[in-house]
Amino acid sequence: MKAILIIAHHCILPGAYKGFEEILDQLHHDMPGTRVASTSLLDLENDLRALLREDVESVTLLPYLLLNGQHTKNDVPKVVARLQAEYPQIPITLLPCLGDWKEFAGMVVSGIRNAQKENKKTHDQNGLAKSDNLSDTLNVIASPIGAKQSISSNSNFFSIELNLEGKNVLVVGGGRIALRKVKTLLPTGARITVVAPQFDPEFESLQSAGKVAELSRRAESASITLKTRPYEPLDLRGIFMVFICTDQPTVNAQVSNDARARRILVNNACDYLDGDFIVPARMDFGENIAVTVSTQGRAPSLAKKLKQKIQAEWAEGLEQVEKEFYES
Repeated sequence: MKAILIIAHHCILPGAYKGFEEILDQLHHDMPGTRVASTSLLDLENDLRALLREDVESVTLLPYLLLNGQHTKNDVPKVVARLQAEYPQIPITLLPCLGDWKEFAGMVVSGIRNAQKENKKTHDQNGLAKSDNLSDTLNVIASPIGAKQSISSNSNFFSIELNLEGKNVLVVGGGRIALRKVKTLLPTGARITVVAPQFDPEFESLQSAGKVAELSRRAESASITLKTRPYEPLDLRGIFMVFICTDQPTVNAQVSNDARARRILVNNACDYLDGDFIVPARMDFGENIAVTVSTQGRAPSLAKKLKQKIQAEWAEGLEQVEKEFYES
């Protein structure tokens, strides 16, 4: 299997890599069978080493940078040379940075020309662009180079129920938020791995077989593994879904970026718009009735209040409806 590793600037801002991910998605689509991953300048050595330890026959690196400066001339080549010496059997090819690609100059010029044509229609008599069209101008410039438009905060989520029985789920973080996620996941029968430098004391009790059986509807497949150390990209190997539950923006951004590069579903407890899905508040009534409440991730406290109201006022009636259904 061949591999491609794209190197971007490090950024702690959640969602900063979304435009960059469009290129990853295109590579996945157009180059099936190729391992496509991403990393930052800070994490290059660790991530490249992890990739070389996998079953790959070659690695191509692309510095997702515009200027051929210190990073592309010195820092990245040094890392590549060091790891090539460690893994001489696997060819590593370092491509030029984006700014040195012949096609890039033409792409930029084309984008500017398109923007000028679009803006010409809205110029006032003095030849100045109206300020309310600035965002349109930026969008026209950005679109030829593949920038992804941000998702409106008013967009609706698609509600589904996933079967996680026997699937590998990663939770990054060891605090109370992570603990709540694990307790929510246990009844599904998922195989849960939790990674954090330290854990809330209650995690230790969750690991016991008796506690797992008590909380899980599918105790045979459910399990919890705690790894007391910082997150590593290799933690995502074989993972179906990841929950980001730390208070460290740098860690959250790295996990989100790494997971998306591997096409793994992400839930970010700190930034619901950065994730692929949210988890609605769920209530179980009787044997087979489940009611969920969602505020599209925008008002968790309101969802909690609605949940309390439903539990207080609907429980008896829903259980009675179920009873009458099976007796009829």
